[in-house]
Amino acid sequence: MKHSNFDVSIEAFQSIAADIGNLSVALADVAGHVDDIDSRVARQVQALSVLADQTATLSRANDAVTTAANAALTATGQARVTVRSAEAQITRSVADVAGLADQVGTFGARVDGLTQALAQVSRVAADIYSIARMTNLLALNASIEAARAGSAGRGFMVVAQEVKQLSGRTQEATQEIDRTLEALAREAGDLVRIGQAAVASAGVVRQETNALALVMRDIETAVDHIDGEQARITEATAQSTQSIRQTEAECAALTADADKTSASLGGARGRLNDLLASGERLVSGCARMGVVTVDTPFIEAVQQAAAAIGAAFEVEIAAGRITAAALFDRECRPIPDTNPQQFATRYLDTADRILPQVQEPLLSLSERVVFCAAVDVNGFLPTHNRKFSMPQRRGDPTWNAANCRNRRLFNDRVGLTAGRNTQPFCLQAYRRDMGGGQFALMKDVSAPIIVQGRHWGGLRLAYKA
Repeated sequence: MKHSNFDVSIEAFQSIAADIGNLSVALADVAGHVDDIDSRVARQVQALSVLADQTATLSRANDAVTTAANAALTATGQARVTVRSAEAQITRSVADVAGLADQVGTFGARVDGLTQALAQVSRVAADIYSIARMTNLLALNASIEAARAGSAGRGFMVVAQEVKQLSGRTQEATQEIDRTLEALAREAGDLVRIGQAAVASAGVVRQETNALALVMRDIETAVDHIDGEQARITEATAQSTQSIRQTEAECAALTADADKTSASLGGARGRLNDLLASGERLVSGCARMGVVTVDTPFIEAVQQAAAAIGAAFEVEIAAGRITAAALFDRECRPIPDTNPQQFATRYLDTADRILPQVQEPLLSLSERVVFCAAVDVNGFLPTHNRKFSMPQRRGDPTWNAANCRNRRLFNDRVGLTAGRNTQPFCLQAYRRDMGGGQFALMKDVSAPIIVQGRHWGGLRLAYKA
């Protein structure tokens, strides 16, 4: 059976449309991979920037260590000189203390000699006192005999009286000498005790100064050791500084390369997105020409459903259940304690009542359908399919991101394009993040939602490519 030229043309258009559709999906996959690479490169650039900052901080810290090590090296050198000077002074002090101890010992010996001399003087004074007493008795006897002799003994009487007086004064002198000797003996005894204590103290001081000299030698040894360690630290920090400088230069070069790579990826992503948009326009153009493609059933279904939503919203306004101003509320107010962040608008109750009646039946259009949801011109999705509208779990943002997709803002390229498109329909291809590093190639066909002649947003029908 022969085909007419028209049939051949239709088949050719269908083949071209299918190829373009497949190309769009492939471009979406490539664009997604480029986005992933760009994200990783951006993270690498950020990590390199952090690394560069940390390296600079490390460099400054290392410079501070080098400065401190050099200062410590200088200080230990000065300390070594000071310790050696102190050691010399202590050595001289030890010698002085030893000399002092010897002098104290000599003083003690001399005090002992003085004590013995005083004792000898005391004995002599005692003998003199005894002689004086005897002399006094003899003078007394001589006076008595002179008295008996009368005038003949008168001259001898005078001599006897003088001897008696001299004997008295001698006794008084010896008594005074004895008292003085006793005082001197007490003082000498005190000097002996003080001298003995001084000798003992001098011995202790000598031991302590000898120990101090040993400690100073130990300190000098320790300072010499520290000086050697500081020198090694200084050398190590100098090598570390050189390594850090090289690392800084390499980080700067890597950051520059990463920036260039990121810029190149950004350009490639832009060109891929432009190419993807061109492919999507070609596929849409083929569909608008009436060429039946694999996407035609989805296009027709979403257009009818979008029109039904617009009509239902108009009925709500006419019934006074909501105002046009509330329905077109563009202010998204954050809902507290939600992660990912959810938002509220004045038309949420109306959306929750109207949208499921239209969205849920489209899920059974094909086993390829993943979701059907309306978004406003800002990409805000008020009411999702029931399976994606679970209550959020506190502290589980990963689960929430996959199962609580209502009241969320999807202002990415696909979401904004779907919400702002005013053509009869818009066909897009993209990669959907399924979580856990998994992605699914998707097609997204949307149709505008018009309410009382105003563009409210768009109805998205997403299905597996």
